[in-house]
Amino acid sequence: MILFLDEDGCITTRDKAVNVLFGVPDWVAEDIREYGTRYCCGFGRVGERTSGWGIVSLVRCEGMGGARSFFVDEFPCMDGLGRGFVLNRDSMFNVRLPLVCLRKTKGGGFRYEVLMDRYRNLVEIARRARCSGHCVLDEYGSVAVFGSDLFSVVDGWVKLMRGKTISLVSVLV
Repeated sequence: MILFLDEDGCITTRDKAVNVLFGVPDWVAEDIREYGTRYCCGFGRVGERTSGWGIVSLVRCEGMGGARSFFVDEFPCMDGLGRGFVLNRDSMFNVRLPLVCLRKTKGGGFRYEVLMDRYRNLVEIARRARCSGHCVLDEYGSVAVFGSDLFSVVDGWVKLMRGKTISLVSVLV
Protein backbone atom coordinates (compact mmCIF):
# COMPACT_ATOMS: atom_id res chain seq x y z
CA MET A 1 0.00 0.00 0.00
CA ILE A 2 1.08 3.58 -0.66
CA LEU A 3 0.61 6.60 1.63
CA PHE A 4 0.85 10.18 0.40
CA LEU A 5 2.29 12.56 3.01
CA ASP A 6 2.03 16.34 3.40
CA GLU A 7 4.82 18.65 4.63
CA ASP A 8 4.05 17.66 8.25
CA GLY A 9 4.39 13.94 7.43
CA CYS A 10 0.66 13.24 7.79
CA ILE A 11 -1.53 11.46 5.23
CA THR A 12 -3.04 13.55 2.47
CA THR A 13 -4.31 13.18 -1.09
CA ARG A 14 -2.00 12.46 -4.03
CA ASP A 15 -2.36 15.97 -5.49
CA LYS A 16 -1.26 17.62 -2.20
CA ALA A 17 1.57 15.21 -1.37
CA VAL A 18 5.19 16.29 -0.86
CA ASN A 19 6.39 12.76 -0.14
CA VAL A 20 5.27 9.19 -0.77
CA LEU A 21 5.63 6.21 1.55
CA PHE A 22 5.84 2.75 -0.04
CA GLY A 23 5.40 -0.73 1.44
CA VAL A 24 2.78 0.24 4.03
CA PRO A 25 1.03 -2.81 5.58
CA ASP A 26 -2.33 -3.58 3.94
CA TRP A 27 -4.27 -3.36 7.22
CA VAL A 28 -3.61 0.40 7.31
CA ALA A 29 -5.99 1.00 4.36
CA GLU A 30 -8.81 -0.75 6.19
CA ASP A 31 -7.99 1.19 9.37
CA ILE A 32 -8.19 4.51 7.50
CA ARG A 33 -11.36 3.54 5.62
CA GLU A 34 -13.21 2.02 8.58
CA TYR A 35 -12.16 4.31 11.45
CA GLY A 36 -10.90 7.41 9.64
CA THR A 37 -7.54 7.08 11.39
CA ARG A 38 -5.12 9.88 10.54
CA TYR A 39 -1.54 8.65 10.45
CA CYS A 40 1.51 10.88 10.79
CA CYS A 41 5.00 9.61 10.06
CA GLY A 42 8.49 10.47 11.26
CA PHE A 43 11.97 9.20 10.61
CA GLY A 44 13.69 7.13 13.29
CA ARG A 45 17.23 7.60 14.51
CA VAL A 46 17.92 3.90 15.04
CA GLY A 47 19.51 2.20 12.07
CA GLU A 48 22.62 1.45 10.07
CA ARG A 49 25.07 4.24 9.25
CA THR A 50 25.71 4.14 5.52
CA SER A 51 28.28 6.46 3.97
CA GLY A 52 26.62 8.89 1.58
CA TRP A 53 23.18 8.52 3.20
CA GLY A 54 23.69 8.98 6.94
CA ILE A 55 21.50 6.71 9.02
CA VAL A 56 19.22 4.45 6.99
CA SER A 57 16.56 2.89 9.16
CA LEU A 58 12.79 2.93 9.48
CA VAL A 59 9.90 5.33 9.06
CA ARG A 60 7.51 5.16 12.03
CA CYS A 61 3.87 6.10 11.51
CA GLU A 62 1.35 6.60 14.31
CA GLY A 63 -2.41 7.10 14.48
CA MET A 64 -5.05 7.34 17.20
CA GLY A 65 -2.67 9.15 19.55
CA GLY A 66 -0.03 6.43 19.24
CA ALA A 67 -2.44 3.52 19.80
CA ARG A 68 -1.93 2.32 16.20
CA SER A 69 1.54 2.30 14.64
CA PHE A 70 3.65 0.62 11.99
CA PHE A 71 7.14 0.83 10.54
CA VAL A 72 8.32 0.99 6.93
CA ASP A 73 11.91 0.36 5.82
CA GLU A 74 14.13 2.92 4.11
CA PHE A 75 16.38 1.81 1.24
CA PRO A 76 19.52 3.58 -0.05
CA CYS A 77 19.37 4.27 -3.79
CA MET A 78 21.14 6.13 -6.57
CA ASP A 79 19.21 7.80 -9.36
CA GLY A 80 20.02 8.02 -13.07
CA LEU A 81 22.38 10.94 -12.45
CA GLY A 82 24.31 9.05 -9.76
CA ARG A 83 22.89 11.08 -6.86
CA GLY A 84 22.28 9.42 -3.49
CA PHE A 85 18.64 9.03 -2.52
CA VAL A 86 16.80 7.21 0.28
CA LEU A 87 13.57 5.55 -0.78
CA ASN A 88 10.79 6.24 1.76
CA ARG A 89 12.69 9.19 3.27
CA ASP A 90 13.45 11.47 0.32
CA SER A 91 10.77 12.69 -2.06
CA MET A 92 10.20 10.55 -5.18
CA PHE A 93 8.86 13.52 -7.16
CA ASN A 94 12.25 14.86 -8.39
CA VAL A 95 14.11 11.58 -8.88
CA ARG A 96 15.52 10.73 -12.30
CA LEU A 97 15.07 7.17 -13.54
CA PRO A 98 16.67 4.66 -13.63
CA LEU A 99 16.73 4.20 -9.87
CA VAL A 100 19.15 1.60 -8.43
CA CYS A 101 18.41 0.51 -4.85
CA LEU A 102 19.94 -1.78 -2.27
CA ARG A 103 18.18 -3.92 0.33
CA LYS A 104 19.55 -4.96 3.70
CA THR A 105 21.95 -7.89 3.85
CA LYS A 106 21.54 -10.88 6.17
CA GLY A 107 23.61 -9.08 8.81
CA GLY A 108 21.00 -6.32 8.83
CA GLY A 109 23.17 -3.61 7.27
CA PHE A 110 23.62 -1.88 3.93
CA ARG A 111 26.88 -2.13 1.99
CA TYR A 112 27.56 1.15 0.19
CA GLU A 113 30.41 -0.50 -1.74
CA VAL A 114 28.02 -3.11 -3.16
CA LEU A 115 25.72 -0.40 -4.52
CA MET A 116 28.63 1.57 -6.03
CA ASP A 117 30.13 -1.58 -7.51
CA ARG A 118 26.92 -2.63 -9.27
CA TYR A 119 25.44 0.77 -10.11
CA ARG A 120 26.95 1.16 -13.62
CA ASN A 121 26.08 -2.41 -14.58
CA LEU A 122 22.46 -1.94 -13.50
CA VAL A 123 22.18 1.38 -15.33
CA GLU A 124 23.34 -0.46 -18.46
CA ILE A 125 20.74 -3.19 -17.84
CA ALA A 126 18.12 -0.45 -17.46
CA ARG A 127 19.23 1.22 -20.71
CA ARG A 128 18.68 -2.05 -22.63
CA ALA A 129 15.39 -2.89 -20.89
CA ARG A 130 12.27 -3.14 -23.02
CA CYS A 131 9.38 -2.44 -20.67
CA SER A 132 5.93 -1.14 -21.50
CA GLY A 133 5.46 1.33 -18.67
CA HIS A 134 7.79 0.85 -15.70
CA CYS A 135 9.57 -2.24 -14.46
CA VAL A 136 12.03 -3.43 -11.84
CA LEU A 137 14.86 -5.66 -12.99
CA ASP A 138 17.20 -7.70 -10.83
CA GLU A 139 20.98 -7.81 -11.24
CA TYR A 140 20.63 -10.41 -14.00
CA GLY A 141 18.16 -8.43 -16.12
CA SER A 142 15.09 -10.46 -15.17
CA VAL A 143 11.87 -8.51 -14.71
CA ALA A 144 10.56 -8.74 -11.14
CA VAL A 145 7.76 -6.10 -11.12
CA PHE A 146 6.07 -4.24 -13.97
CA GLY A 147 3.14 -1.91 -14.51
CA SER A 148 2.03 1.41 -15.94
CA ASP A 149 1.76 3.35 -12.65
CA LEU A 150 5.20 4.29 -11.31
CA PHE A 151 4.07 4.40 -7.67
CA SER A 152 2.45 0.96 -7.72
CA VAL A 153 5.62 -0.49 -9.28
CA VAL A 154 7.77 1.09 -6.55
CA ASP A 155 5.36 -0.25 -3.91
CA GLY A 156 5.70 -3.77 -5.31
CA TRP A 157 9.48 -3.34 -5.39
CA VAL A 158 9.59 -2.34 -1.71
CA LYS A 159 7.54 -5.41 -0.77
CA LEU A 160 10.00 -7.64 -2.64
CA MET A 161 12.99 -5.99 -0.95
CA ARG A 162 11.43 -6.30 2.51
CA GLY A 163 10.65 -9.96 1.85
CA LYS A 164 14.17 -10.49 0.46
CA THR A 165 12.67 -12.12 -2.64
CA ILE A 166 14.71 -9.99 -5.03
CA SER A 167 18.46 -9.75 -5.57
CA LEU A 168 20.49 -7.52 -3.23
CA VAL A 169 20.65 -4.67 -5.78
CA SER A 170 17.95 -4.00 -8.38
CA VAL A 171 16.93 -1.27 -10.78
CA LEU A 172 13.70 0.56 -11.69
CA VAL A 173 13.23 1.74 -15.28
